Amino acid sequence: MNANSKNHNNLQIFFFIFLPVFVLTSPLLSQEKFRNTPPYPDPLAELNLPAIESYTLSNGLSLSVIYQDNIPTISLKLVILTGESASPEELPGLATLTANMLSRGASTLSSSEIEERIESIGGNFRTSINPDYSVFTFTFLEEHLDEALDILSKMILQPTFTRVEIANVKRSMFYNTLRKTSDPEFIAKRHLYRLLFKNHPYGKSTYNEDVIKNLNQKSLLDFFDKYYRPNNAILVLTGNLNLSTAARKVSSYLNTWERKNLDTSFIPPPEPYTEKKICFIDLPKAKDATIYIGNVILAPSSPDFFPFLVLNQVLGGTPNSRLFMNLRESKEYAYLVFSEVEFFKSCGIFLIRAKVRPDVIRESVEECFKVIENITKRRVPSNELEQAKSYLIGNFPLKIETMEELSSKVSEIKAFDLGENHWSKYYENIMFTNSKKVFETAQGYPLLTSVVVIVGDKNVIIDHVMEFDEIDMYDIKGNLLQSFKKGVIE
Repeated sequence: MNANSKNHNNLQIFFFIFLPVFVLTSPLLSQEKFRNTPPYPDPLAELNLPAIESYTLSNGLSLSVIYQDNIPTISLKLVILTGESASPEELPGLATLTANMLSRGASTLSSSEIEERIESIGGNFRTSINPDYSVFTFTFLEEHLDEALDILSKMILQPTFTRVEIANVKRSMFYNTLRKTSDPEFIAKRHLYRLLFKNHPYGKSTYNEDVIKNLNQKSLLDFFDKYYRPNNAILVLTGNLNLSTAARKVSSYLNTWERKNLDTSFIPPPEPYTEKKICFIDLPKAKDATIYIGNVILAPSSPDFFPFLVLNQVLGGTPNSRLFMNLRESKEYAYLVFSEVEFFKSCGIFLIRAKVRPDVIRESVEECFKVIENITKRRVPSNELEQAKSYLIGNFPLKIETMEELSSKVSEIKAFDLGENHWSKYYENIMFTNSKKVFETAQGYPLLTSVVVIVGDKNVIIDHVMEFDEIDMYDIKGNLLQSFKKGVIE
């Protein structure tokens, strides 16, 4: 047999042996690539949002109506454009007390009588207080709009604010706040905000339960008289009614609500942290380690608002996002890990929240910052970007699916004075966000110098906490207890 024949036979043997390997391996490689590469999303349907019709009454009350047909109830939201940031320095919690007192007696109606009248019209009334504004949500059956406006007008125009009811509300506030101090996520987030809003008006929202005893009737009356004015309020109605009908009925019940000149100066944003800070809070009997990482970012009125929404979605908006896939699926450090953004009128907060194994606290924090650093150095691939944008657009209608959610979103837009750009152009603003803009946004904010707050049982996690070069220990009330440096307690 000549050399050419031998080579030919060897070549046949090679293909006979190894060709099946290529045939079998090629689909596996393709499948692996498919698993690691998210597909492009399907085209989305046009986002059709209901129109917001607005009108200002003669006394300065701003009225907005969102028409919704075939719904038997009406959602009413009264937004007072003053929140906890306006409480006096020596009386944090005063805005919360004032808001909670609104349904506790009016004119000839006691607290229980107001509650009975609300129930008789199939209604529900509740309050929520933010640093920038206070919201009163009133839902009721459509045919009882006049009755609901009558109840609301009595609460606004003829409140009683008796000492007995004030004591009841203060007691409720005390125990509600105290009860939350067993929740590691509440403790971690409150302390994060205490540090980010230190010496800033927004920091008043992080008060402890022991300051509630200082609140009194005189301060409440002064606060109500100063801020609860029609020219400092927005009324949002959602349901089967039009603007002309709503304006006529609202005016007939609230036209005697007197306007008053207000000194509502703009609250400047707090300065973000420019150096990383790591803190620890001992919570006895906590099973896991809870981690919150965050820093001050842009205001909702910023042109970077929509690019930052996309950026956050890529980082940690869902279980398919980078943080979750890294810390939970790949490293198996975390039980859960997500990022989110919370906005106030003058700033926003970017934060990561995670629940991790106690033995990997340092590694988990480091991995979070590695994920952030990666997105500041490399542009987001097109398919990942489109997935994030697709989720935001597809999920937005779900966030305003109910009348309550729809009214809340409109109230926030109105309270922050964001205009049509944040409503009717939501779809376009997300769609036109490209990889370059997300990359520039990631580089433009101090995400790598964030504050880190760790909450857990000291007896379980102290050895792992001391792996950090420097860490401050606080108590639950926010008092600095001691500092660790390079594994040594000072």
